[in-house]
Amino acid sequence: MPLIRPVFASLKLRSSIGFKFANTFIRVIIASLILVCAHLATTAHAYAQQATKPPSEQSISPCVAYHTQDQGRVHIVKVDLRCPDVQIISTPKEQRNITTSNFAYANKTTVAINGAFYDEQNYPLGLNVTDGRPWTKSQDKKAYSFLACTKQGACHIEPFNRTTVYQTQWHTVVSGWQSLINGQYQCAPGSPRICHSNARNPHPRTAVGVSDNKRYLYMMVVEGRQENFKGYTLNQVARVFKQLGVNQAINLDGGGSSTLVLKNRRMNQLPSQQLFFERNVANHLGVIDHTPR
Repeated sequence: MPLIRPVFASLKLRSSIGFKFANTFIRVIIASLILVCAHLATTAHAYAQQATKPPSEQSISPCVAYHTQDQGRVHIVKVDLRCPDVQIISTPKEQRNITTSNFAYANKTTVAINGAFYDEQNYPLGLNVTDGRPWTKSQDKKAYSFLACTKQGACHIEPFNRTTVYQTQWHTVVSGWQSLINGQYQCAPGSPRICHSNARNPHPRTAVGVSDNKRYLYMMVVEGRQENFKGYTLNQVARVFKQLGVNQAINLDGGGSSTLVLKNRRMNQLPSQQLFFERNVANHLGVIDHTPR
């Protein structure tokens, strides 16, 4: 018996040491797994942020950025409306019915796109305002939503299916047709069938929207009517806006009118039948960034 007790004591001691070692080892493993999971979560978040940021965004001016999507066929301009030296303009009446490039050159714009749909006399449809003065016979209708900006750069998109009276604080207003809401197009109740057929078929597109936080104005031009690329439906355009954080946008005149000019350089390819000849349009939307570099 005297010999057995030390053996049992020794075994008990070794067992205790073994349990302590095992517990310590398990704790180390658990701590390591927690650190690995945290690292993976951080990495995944970083990749997610990179995925949402345009991969090839270029600075055109201090407050204007530009990037493309879909193999360079979708052109997107982002304007920071918080910059006090950014000016949003539209076409002076004496410049009606000229090309977007000519409008850009005449007004020394940083960005210029074509504007509203227009009638047979080349007057823009819906409510359109230049330098705080509405165009002749210009008025809003439920079928036409618009972009309105004050002289201080506060911009908004008119809510869908509304008729709004011009307000004197609006310095620039350009009217569109279909509304682009939460990733889908909308035609006002009672709109003719062409509103839907235009939206559902792929075409070159021009559209504008304001980010949900009201900080950014987005201007988009989609190419099309080419042999290998027909353009976008309006739901496709609306989904791109939604990815950018824009749930309120409007469709402007498109097709052969769609044009984007950055610092006097046209960025989009025109429809094949037009070759390099831009179309004259009723009015335009321009951005002038006076911010010093």
